[in-house]
Amino acid sequence: MTVVPSGKDLIDIILSRTQRQTPTVVHKGYAINRLRQFYMRKVKYTQTNFHDKLSAIIDEFPRLDDIHPFYGDLLNVLYNKDHYKLALGQINTARNLISKIANDYVKLLKYGD
Repeated sequence: MTVVPSGKDLIDIILSRTQRQTPTVVHKGYAINRLRQFYMRKVKYTQTNFHDKLSAIIDEFPRLDDIHPFYGDLLNVLYNKDHYKLALGQINTARNLISKIANDYVKLLKYGD
């Protein structure tokens, strides 16, 4: 299990990777379609990275149904089971919201005036 970065660190990791892996220079003479593709690529790449990182976090944490009852009870004593489930659910919700927001922005970039 890898270390889960804090919220600010996760954002910094994702945005720095996006900056490194996608083109960064926009010139004055670019046509509007090329500019739209440029920014759509950045939005899609960022969304994919967030989805991958958050999916990895969710997948690496054990499912409560799959662990031995002793460890389930230990988890409940040390860290409330309901809080654990709620936290993983919130990560999953964040992942889905990021996907929806990215799709909305891609639509705005693609069809905007």
